[in-house]
Amino acid sequence: MDEERLQRSAVVANNAMNRERGLDGVNSYARDLGFHPLDRLEPPLSGQDGAAWLDLCCGRGRALAQAAGQRRDGLTLVGVDLVGHFDPAAASAPNLTLVTGSITTWRPDRTFDLITCVHGLHYVGDKLGVLARALTWLSPGGTFAGHLDLNSIRLLDGGPATRLVRRLLREAGIGYDARRRLVTCTGPRELDLPLAFAGADDQAGPNYTGQPAVDSYYRPTRTGTRAEPAPSPRRAVTVDDTGVRVDHGTWVAEAAWADLAGATVSRFVVEVADVDHLELTVDLVYGHHLSVADDADGFAEAVAELARRWGRPAPDLAALAPGDGHVDVWRRG
Repeated sequence: MDEERLQRSAVVANNAMNRERGLDGVNSYARDLGFHPLDRLEPPLSGQDGAAWLDLCCGRGRALAQAAGQRRDGLTLVGVDLVGHFDPAAASAPNLTLVTGSITTWRPDRTFDLITCVHGLHYVGDKLGVLARALTWLSPGGTFAGHLDLNSIRLLDGGPATRLVRRLLREAGIGYDARRRLVTCTGPRELDLPLAFAGADDQAGPNYTGQPAVDSYYRPTRTGTRAEPAPSPRRAVTVDDTGVRVDHGTWVAEAAWADLAGATVSRFVVEVADVDHLELTVDLVYGHHLSVADDADGFAEAVAELARRWGRPAPDLAALAPGDGHVDVWRRG
């Protein structure tokens, strides 16, 4: 069957593999993955940009809710599950976004420092396609870890594809722990496998977990299909009654009006590096600053709003030259 029919299968919709699994303990992510997710997030969390964890097939979202409950500054959490029967504690957890949808079609608008899929691929038709897409969502140095039973991947004639897929993963620099049935990868990767998804069988019976699972069938091709490229971080700047907010996609900085010392706009040009853009710089009273380039959503509107609140006309951004230096658009007092 195809992916759409498969998602209506009782085996997929009612599976109990990851419904109640927590962050640590006996029935936990830490035990099944062989590492604690928050340990992998510690290095980026210690930096100024923070860290983000995406959990595919997150079940009720208990592990994410428990991570959110630790209230780590700079930690962003996202969970995706087809069923969407989320734990109430997860639905109300801070910095946690829960999405009801299929991981075969869902697409994020950012990259992640950790992506997990704990026993979720067992119930997906195009397992290799999902893996290929997810690997492009990793940030530099980010970790992917997900369970994949290679015995559930078959060629169109029914023959096993275990040795073939294992060799292809190894050649692509992707790790596979046969004991844990765990695929791991560090850093974003374009996984271009010469296999095309042909359909799935939800009547394959129990896999190594003892639970009914789905077998996936592939047709060998001369060339594979590359996954969609990693999403570019969304950049945006807004100015409102609360102050200035700069969204760099992987992190967000906010400054209240009481913290603002001034704001300037300038044209930044480096000819040898083919750089030519406008830049808005917001100076803060405690010595730091925020800056954002003109490719950010709302750039011109933010400059105009700052000038309006200062009671001055907004500068003509199209006419701004490098020699104009930093042009004031807002100044305290």
